[in-house]
Amino acid sequence: MLQSIHDKLKGWLAGVVLGAIGLVFVFWGINWTLSAPTYAAKVNGVEISANQVREAYQRELAQVERQTNGNLSDGERALIKSRVLDQFVDGEALVTRADSLGYRVSDEEILKAECRVPAFQVDGKCDYAHAVALIRAQGRSPEEIQAMFASDVKREQLDRALNSTSFATPSEVKQILALTLQQREVAWMTVSADKYAAGADPDEAAIKAYYDAHKGAYMTPETVDLRYVELSLAQLSSKVVVNDEQLKTYYEEQKTKTPERFVQPEQRRISHILFIVDDPKDDAAAKAKADAALKRAQGGEDFAKLAKDLSQDEASAKQGGDLGWQERKSMIPALGDAAYAMKPGEIRGPIKTKFGYHIAKLDDIKPTAVKSFEEARAELEDEYRKDAAERMFNDAQEQLADAALQNTGDIDVVARKAGLTAVDVPGFSRTDGGGALGKAPAVIEAAFSSDVLDGHLSSIVEIDKGRGVVLRATNHKLPQQKPLAEVRAQVVAALKKQQGAELATEAAQGAIKRLEAGDSWDAVAKGLGVTTQAPKFVSRGDQDVPLHVRTTAFGAPKLEGKTAYYSAPLDNGDEAVIALSAVREQSGDSKQELTDMRLQLAAQLASTEAESYAVGARADSKVILNPQALE
Repeated sequence: MLQSIHDKLKGWLAGVVLGAIGLVFVFWGINWTLSAPTYAAKVNGVEISANQVREAYQRELAQVERQTNGNLSDGERALIKSRVLDQFVDGEALVTRADSLGYRVSDEEILKAECRVPAFQVDGKCDYAHAVALIRAQGRSPEEIQAMFASDVKREQLDRALNSTSFATPSEVKQILALTLQQREVAWMTVSADKYAAGADPDEAAIKAYYDAHKGAYMTPETVDLRYVELSLAQLSSKVVVNDEQLKTYYEEQKTKTPERFVQPEQRRISHILFIVDDPKDDAAAKAKADAALKRAQGGEDFAKLAKDLSQDEASAKQGGDLGWQERKSMIPALGDAAYAMKPGEIRGPIKTKFGYHIAKLDDIKPTAVKSFEEARAELEDEYRKDAAERMFNDAQEQLADAALQNTGDIDVVARKAGLTAVDVPGFSRTDGGGALGKAPAVIEAAFSSDVLDGHLSSIVEIDKGRGVVLRATNHKLPQQKPLAEVRAQVVAALKKQQGAELATEAAQGAIKRLEAGDSWDAVAKGLGVTTQAPKFVSRGDQDVPLHVRTTAFGAPKLEGKTAYYSAPLDNGDEAVIALSAVREQSGDSKQELTDMRLQLAAQLASTEAESYAVGARADSKVILNPQALE
């Protein structure tokens, strides 16, 4: 919980940028600047890019649609877009506040922040040249990215300052901890809504009334017929033809550019005999065995045979102790030190490592060498294909973008000019998508945008990494009301479910009246025909107890000596009858519990203060909104 609260705090300050930096590198290869967009907002004279906000909105929309199975109205989409824009504005307002308070960011801090981005890393390490190349490939400048990182670091500084000044008093901590640890004794029975729904027989008037009250649930989906052109990095990769002449040229180029990658460090091949030490008390015995083995090996006995007979490293023992060719860095330190100090044929020991005692023999040395073309060929071919495919992808992207701009209504002309094939998706739905495009939020957003619905081609729309499409929409069909006759079975089922839930609630309320009048718990349960959960003490976070039962039990007033009864609707329409019979207080006085709760409360306070701080920073800023730029 403490971590989630802290994450929420970061969401207001250090995170208000909504992943703007990270998203720059997610949409690889897709040029979002086909036309010069106007700013989405201006805060204290600083413009916020419409493309930047749009990308963040698409990410947020995708997340919400995954949670709601795509069931979002136009109004809900508009609210998400407005919220995302507000968060960008709040973020820039906080940067202004941080500047006015004297927060400054050094080049070193910016570099550290940049190096945390996986896209700027090669083999897990920060690679500035790679980062610059990636930035330029996105059509951005290093200065622009550095400015974004500088803003993000300032917000992090402000976040730390607010977090460090929030605190909770000892009395507050103890009170909240006691409430958090409190347990309540509850029993419950569940009244099934399905049981009552099965017996429900709504008449035509009730069916008609329910249909009229819920017409919005019985609409045809909004659809368009889509025709699109797809640009895929995977498809282009399959077209790359590679021959030895090209690879050899590439090998020479790379060897000149980064010679260190083709250097094969010195390797040594050693064999060993291992005597394992699992327990310190066995150390002396293991060393004695190692001393004896060393004496025999240096006395001329066959090392491989000794390893097979004596070594406790079963895997290498079968190979006569052979550990194969290894670089210094891949060996156990003590064993590596010995191996790289020995001459071929030399035997040393005992060598102590974390595994036990080793007797080692150096079999051979492979000196430092430069990888030949043949040795590097497989690696180079994969790399060459990838680079060639990305170049083809970028070229094709430019061709597609140019063709789309020049032929704003003819998708087939665009397809021919880009050397691609147009594909049809009839009845593409705003809620469910369709065809090979699936339910990609960015595609749905573009397909139902005013520009595309007016007959224009979309800009390139990112579906996933290395895959984008240009869309043309026709035959736009708005949602239409389905007649009652068509959806009668659905309406009846929904009405019976509603009536079942209502009857279950009535039965639960009747059961409570009987219990309060003195009827026994078992007698009431028998009358309802339900089984019961025996009384037990539960905590607020007890996952074995239905959420609404816990919420009701812990939301009830403190008991005054006698059992209290409540009802609670469950998520599936059933109704729970709850008996609250006792409250058990927990002291929670352990040092660790008090420390954890103090930190948790401080984080909660910091979260509240951060929200207020963001509101104040925005109120002090000059803000100009331009939401039309996001349409």
